Amino acid sequence: MLLLAVILLGVLNAYILPPALQQEGEIVAYRGGGSEVNYNQLSETGCTATSLKESGVNTVENTLEAVALSVDAGADVIHLNVHRTADDELVVFHDWALDCATDGVGELHKVSFSQLKNIDVGYGYTFDDGTTFPFRGKGFQISKLEQFYQLYPDYDFWLNLKNKDTHSFDVLYSFLAKLNSNTVIVTSPQGMDWFKNKDSSIALISVESVKKCGIDYLLMGWAGIVPDSCKNTILLIPPSKTKYFWGYPQRFAANLQKHGSKVYLWYKHGAIDVDQAEAIASGIGVVTGNTHFIRTVHASKKL
Repeated sequence: MLLLAVILLGVLNAYILPPALQQEGEIVAYRGGGSEVNYNQLSETGCTATSLKESGVNTVENTLEAVALSVDAGADVIHLNVHRTADDELVVFHDWALDCATDGVGELHKVSFSQLKNIDVGYGYTFDDGTTFPFRGKGFQISKLEQFYQLYPDYDFWLNLKNKDTHSFDVLYSFLAKLNSNTVIVTSPQGMDWFKNKDSSIALISVESVKKCGIDYLLMGWAGIVPDSCKNTILLIPPSKTKYFWGYPQRFAANLQKHGSKVYLWYKHGAIDVDQAEAIASGIGVVTGNTHFIRTVHASKKL
């Protein structure tokens, strides 16, 4: 009877007395911004730099130039990939190794920052299977993480820490402890445990935590119940799966916001339609590297 009463109360709240939307959705600049990716090709090559689509986005992901364009376009949050180098510097770059995207070689965690200074980050990027390399020799470099925080001290950041060892966790924690910033750490299950034990106030997500929230909500959301795994967290949803989430978009977003959580469509470097601006107005955020979309949505907010 108690369980039935809880379910009935949840249904009442969900269908008759839905919570108010607390805020519109945010735009997260995925990897700081960058070109559209052919994900089918990427699954075969394993190399983002050689799997690009011509999309008119003339910058390289995870660079100062990419973030500058995204911020100018109106992004709310900056997402970056982060590595620890051999000399304990935190740098912004996606791949584990330099060989695919750059004119360098070797795994990033095995080289020092001084060895990265002259690396051409745009060297391997191509839209046409290697016929042309439009970003080669254009001055794109690997930068320290601290440079992004210095340039954008008022921005929220999502940091995807690629390293999974405790020393890297400690280096990142020491870096963030000196700052007064809103940062979400995207990490491994080991990282989730380490950071929680170190400082319970740190915002954390992992692939596993996102999956658990999504699955739990699919099982319980129809009854107006927000599972514990979906409280005070971030949920990323593939755009093709939104129809399975009860109340999408506005009731769904409002229900999670009531419990300290935010929902985002996980577009990454994929194609995105400007119609998704409607989702943002309904409380659903968007994670995308497409600066054209970001600029269009930002301009519409000013109207």
